Amino acid sequence: MAPTAGRPKAAAPKAKAAGGVKKGPTGRKSKKASGAMAAMQKYFKEHRDEFPGMAFKEQQKELGKMWKASDENPKNAAA
Repeated sequence: MAPTAGRPKAAAPKAKAAGGVKKGPTGRKSKKASGAMAAMQKYFKEHRDEFPGMAFKEQQKELGKMWKASDENPKNAAA
């Protein structure tokens, strides 16, 4: 007997056209945001020892609360 023909292979998917919504460049941060992040990290580093014995996650929560009310926070300095 002759071998039977198997299922035909599926055609490879075609590449999509370049139309549609285009995404803008990613990864850009303003200098203002980078400066604020650096200030926050510095503040956290200076005040971390005020919470000995706390888990890191809990320290971060407490430091975040302090940072939001701090005068060193650029958002509070402008207001």
